Amino acid sequence: MANYQFSEDAIKDINEICDALAKNNPRSASNLFDAIRQKCKLFANFPFMGKSYSQIRPNLRGFLVKDYIIFYYPHNEGIIIVRIISGYRNLDTLFNEDNNA
Repeated sequence: MANYQFSEDAIKDINEICDALAKNNPRSASNLFDAIRQKCKLFANFPFMGKSYSQIRPNLRGFLVKDYIIFYYPHNEGIIIVRIISGYRNLDTLFNEDNNA
């Protein structure tokens, strides 16, 4: 069975997103977290099913959950989630910022 794991950045992302949502609607935050986990399980079993974002970084892939893009890298045993980002953000700028950090 394939698995998925979250990078430190992805954990930080999801915590920030869920904390912000929970201030107004705790149920919404819980539902988003559950939806992300369910889709991660699916994509871990089919790691090349996600959209290619190789124009940003080689081998980077992603999929949508509500308004968020879950970015990941496929590996032998599933996927590694590297970021969870609002689809409204400038992705090129965001990933360039990551390189400078």
